Amino acid sequence: MNALPRVSIGLPVYNGQDFLEDAIRSALAQSFTDFELVICDNASTDCTESVARDLAASDPRVRYLRNECNLGASGNFARAFHETRGELFKWLAHDDRIAPGFLGAAVEALDAAPDAVLCNTAVDYIDERGQVFANYTSVLGDAGGARPSERFATMVLRSHSCVDMFGLIRRRALERSLLISRFHGADRALLAQLALRGRLLQLPERLVEMREHGNRYTRQISNRDARRLWHSSTTKRSSALPTLNLYRVYLGLVGSEHLTTAERCACYGVLARWWFTNWNCVRVATDVLGLALPGIPAHAERLKTRLFGAAPGHFVH
Repeated sequence: MNALPRVSIGLPVYNGQDFLEDAIRSALAQSFTDFELVICDNASTDCTESVARDLAASDPRVRYLRNECNLGASGNFARAFHETRGELFKWLAHDDRIAPGFLGAAVEALDAAPDAVLCNTAVDYIDERGQVFANYTSVLGDAGGARPSERFATMVLRSHSCVDMFGLIRRRALERSLLISRFHGADRALLAQLALRGRLLQLPERLVEMREHGNRYTRQISNRDARRLWHSSTTKRSSALPTLNLYRVYLGLVGSEHLTTAERCACYGVLARWWFTNWNCVRVATDVLGLALPGIPAHAERLKTRLFGAAPGHFVH
């Protein structure tokens, strides 16, 4: 077997023919070259396979894997991680791009901070044609302190778009983690878990390009059953109370992660404050109402956006 690459990029994709080549070529153009790229095709029915195979044939660092059946996004994201070998790992969405200096800058930052587990940069938002129309700096820069409870508070109490799950992450921090679990809000939960495991770093340069387009998951899926099928093709039921389920996951993380007694108590204090931030009480209430009137949660979210604007990092072009 070849020597292990320093960095692994896992690219999960389903029917991504429109933007997949852009994403792959952005990885292959990195100035940091000691990496592997593993493409996990979730049984696509479009031209994804031919696009991926052609590019894999052009560069030995690229491997193409195709699932016999659709595993759901959760299963495919997990496979993209487990099929790779590098000490550092990054998920790359099939419709996003990274600037040539992304890997080099993130590797250098993590090498300089052994207690950090994730590094990402500020983000440019691009449209279907690859034109920048907005930029975003997340809360990640406030999650670089020494205390797990303070990092946890940043990721749990502050509003953010969860783009940082696509940062460069230490493999040891992702091992025996939630990864992208089979529930709505799993990306938020993973970032909270990583915050408990180590420092999170943000670089000011905008070296990540997130693509906004009409076929994005967040534009296509709004009801509970559709979200369930997107996350997992085999799960029969999804949580009827997704906000409360996410809170339950947070509680489980605080109870199970390796923390001092003082830090664990501080994290429970953070979760006591959770109820009174980011409309969480209202979200739980609308989820409960949604048991009888399924359209209520989506309607309430649209109303909040209309009255108070989109949450940070959420753009529609």
